Amino acid sequence: MKEPGMLKKDIEKISKLETPKELFAFLENEAKSFSAMELIRIFVLDEVKRKYILKRNIARKDSASSIKEASFSLTDPLIKHILDIKKPFLAREVDENIAVALTKERQGFLSLVKNKLERMEGEVCLPGFAKEKLLTVFILGKKLSEQDYANEEIASFSLVAQHCAKLINDFNAVKKEVELFVSSIRKINKALEDKDVYTKGHSDRVARISVIIGSQLSGELEKIPYGEISLYYAAEFHDIGKVALSASVLKKEDKLNAEEWKQMKRHPLESANIIKPLKKWLGDIVVEGVISHHENCDGTGYPYGKKEKDINILAKIIRVADSLDAMMTDRPYRKALAYHKAISELKAGSGTKFDPKVIEAFWEAHKQGLFKEVFLSQMESEG
Repeated sequence: MKEPGMLKKDIEKISKLETPKELFAFLENEAKSFSAMELIRIFVLDEVKRKYILKRNIARKDSASSIKEASFSLTDPLIKHILDIKKPFLAREVDENIAVALTKERQGFLSLVKNKLERMEGEVCLPGFAKEKLLTVFILGKKLSEQDYANEEIASFSLVAQHCAKLINDFNAVKKEVELFVSSIRKINKALEDKDVYTKGHSDRVARISVIIGSQLSGELEKIPYGEISLYYAAEFHDIGKVALSASVLKKEDKLNAEEWKQMKRHPLESANIIKPLKKWLGDIVVEGVISHHENCDGTGYPYGKKEKDINILAKIIRVADSLDAMMTDRPYRKALAYHKAISELKAGSGTKFDPKVIEAFWEAHKQGLFKEVFLSQMESEG
């Protein structure tokens, strides 16, 4: 086990983490040295499936454990025992309780609890409650030293389980509030699509393309709390401000005049204004991603003419996704480009319109065939 000072520092770091994803990543990097155990299994309540699902299986590389998937139902003896005692317990304590059980029924129930814990190769079981609801279950394997867990170690990991439950509870609350708000502004997006048939499905495709590109830039998105969610919503609602434009501007086949172009260049700001409430849950970055989705790396974009270093990663990804979908769909002023021509245009714009790192991520996703699900019909027609 780490010295008390080191242990305290780890707990302090954990207390500052803001999302379940950050906590899981920290545990995967630190937990094995945290108390030098064979494994940690983290189960999280899935309210839709009504089960506690194995979310993280952190084991030493030389561990003989072969468990990859597991779950506990709400009525599983292990879960019922946790809800009954509402505190951490050790496998040996279950053995001791079996020995002194007053009835065969109680003895049988505790034997089931013991069997469940043994199947998970667990020595310690730690519940994580938030608002009296069991949200997480941590199961710790044997210590490498083969010594018993010290009270301090159990208390420390119990704090981790509790903090994990709090983060999940907070995340679920944020998710519900965001989904409620999002459902309301999706109606505005639908109104835009009804006004301009050429934009039908555009926001959904740009969101999907953005997430695919983002999957190749996970290191960047992991620096942002709720990074993937922020990217998806910024991409989905990047054009929502166009609802304020007249149909004549949206559908114009000729070049826009100076006044019409001025109106068009305001749509990122209008979009950002509509989604501004998302800042409460996802922070400024989601709004900045929308505002800057037409900025170019060389400073020739709009609305502010920002350059590469001043444009956030969400906007850089959406810039590429938006351009790809725009090129591959019919517009009032031109017909759709073939997929191979569209990606050639993207590559040609690397370093001027588009961030080279994002183009590289796009190219990796392209080589893996990840865009087929978005543009299947176009790709098939090209042979």
